[in-house]
Amino acid sequence: MVDRSSRGGNPGAGLWAPILLALVLVLTARPLAAEPWVEPGDAQLRRDIELLAAFRVIDGPVISWPLSWAQISAGLAASGERVYPPHVEAAIARVRAHMPKAADYRRIGREVRGAVTSNAPLVRGFDAVAREDGEASLSLDKHWSSTYVKATIGWRDDQVGNDIHYDNSYIAQAWGNWVFYAGTPEQWWGGGYDGGFLISTNARPVPRVGFQRLNPKPFQTKWLSWLGNWNIIVSLGRLEKIRGDFERPLLWETRLELSPIDGLDIGLSRTFLLCGKTRQCTPGTFARAFTPFGRFDNTGTNNEPGDQIANVDLRYGGHWGGIAYAFFGTLIAEDKNPPIVSKYSGQLGMTLNGYSDAYALDWGLRIEASDSQAHSFFGLTTGPEKEPGVTFNHFLFTDGYTFRDRTIGFSLDTDSRLLTIEGTALDADQRSYWLRYRHAIVNETNRKNVISANREGINIAEAGVALPTPYGDLRLELRAMDDRPNTPGRSKGRVEAEASIRFPF
Repeated sequence: MVDRSSRGGNPGAGLWAPILLALVLVLTARPLAAEPWVEPGDAQLRRDIELLAAFRVIDGPVISWPLSWAQISAGLAASGERVYPPHVEAAIARVRAHMPKAADYRRIGREVRGAVTSNAPLVRGFDAVAREDGEASLSLDKHWSSTYVKATIGWRDDQVGNDIHYDNSYIAQAWGNWVFYAGTPEQWWGGGYDGGFLISTNARPVPRVGFQRLNPKPFQTKWLSWLGNWNIIVSLGRLEKIRGDFERPLLWETRLELSPIDGLDIGLSRTFLLCGKTRQCTPGTFARAFTPFGRFDNTGTNNEPGDQIANVDLRYGGHWGGIAYAFFGTLIAEDKNPPIVSKYSGQLGMTLNGYSDAYALDWGLRIEASDSQAHSFFGLTTGPEKEPGVTFNHFLFTDGYTFRDRTIGFSLDTDSRLLTIEGTALDADQRSYWLRYRHAIVNETNRKNVISANREGINIAEAGVALPTPYGDLRLELRAMDDRPNTPGRSKGRVEAEASIRFPF
């Protein structure tokens, strides 16, 4: 168990050279962007996109990221024929400003990012926050017709493995309405902001190959058109060499997304860990893992093909007058006892977004609750109501759903609970503000947990601002917590500060 948030507060000296380089380069700043999709990490852009989905400007699922620009642009292309409230029109303008332009495809895009923090945050939400005490990166990207390449080189102070990394580097190739890719793009599944419960940006991105649709338009045949807009996401990744179970196991991800009626998004996912050094890895291994019934995939012995998790995401959004609302939920089930999945955990939440004429502010409210201890729901099993140490863990793959010491999904790992209440505001000068209260119960059952070896109850208050400047986007955040992980009994709290900046040029 690792207290990731207790590392030293002084960034290594190597941080300052990349930041000074960024300051020099930014003097000629000129924003460029040509990505084929919207990557996770920008919560304000996500809120804008979800607002447009609530007012039916954008069709199709908005519960997984990266989200294709083709889907967004198809909706914006038709938006000029309709009249929307002023704050929705403003959101349309902001989203259009982020969209790749024709000129962007003729140039090499460049971006420098840097961040320093006294401690990495305990809860990693949708926003791009520092993973270590200090980090910096340089990205170059180029778009040729149907091919996109992004190369990133970065540095993080004292991360697991080498301090130099190539996260968020990939090549993507469009073929018709499909895009195929290889590399390490970030991803996030589900309607929550405090964690894609199964797949999120909490861990570093896993190297993988995969494909998905570009525009989730409906089937043309009458037999399937009732499914509405749909998308499918498939990928195969390889985890790290140094683990406590097996070297370089594989992570398979499959996800189907549907929007059968306006505003309703459904995500159905199945993931599994399998193979790895000394483990059988044949076509038959994959076939047994794909078989979700009987004892093909759950033998309870060393012959079991892997660790499977099933997932359902639901999100419904709409609007009352000028106020947009959304309700979302996630349920994951460890496929533990045949013949059906069992041991459920999940997440529930809702958002409200509107506009205040009196203060000239776009405002947002969010409440979100997560529980990663496995429960027996709906009378489907005869075992105990709760079963500790199950979610994200496995008797063979003992490191579970982790990559380089962090959980691939929910940032507090197994047997933990989190409640978040958040208020946000965006003013006329595009300055974004947020206040959050979080109540976290980490490792409630004192089982194996990558955050804390013992149970901890922690209250966290967070306040921040994101400021557009002539040279990039500056983000500042303060966090105060009344306890810390891996400190049995009560301990002194602490205050954390973080600053980051993004320079596209």
